[in-house]
Amino acid sequence: MIYKNIFYNLSELNLDMKLSLLKDCKAICYQWWADKLDCSVSIARQRIDSSFESMLDRLKENTHIVVIDRGTFGSFDDDKEHFEIGFRTMDSPVDYFLFIEVESEKMPSIIEKYSLKPME
Repeated sequence: MIYKNIFYNLSELNLDMKLSLLKDCKAICYQWWADKLDCSVSIARQRIDSSFESMLDRLKENTHIVVIDRGTFGSFDDDKEHFEIGFRTMDSPVDYFLFIEVESEKMPSIIEKYSLKPME
């Protein structure tokens, strides 16, 4: 098992570039899903049935977006090395989450296209 958890710096990307990044990652992903956190219902995130475009409509300037090289951390599929790309809307009273998982070998073109660098 290879656990990495390397976070990439997205501070140089504007909102349009972040939107493009999410779409590019979705195009090469092996799975994606959406959750919501509504603490009036539960203190745990709940999986929701949402279209990808509907989730992208929730993207705003203050949305917390991540690109993380997870290695095999969190893999449920034969310890597949992968990246986790996604966001948290940071909204109240309902907070929405998007998760996109991409095999590590497919990420170099994304990293190059958006000039992503690991955070120090």
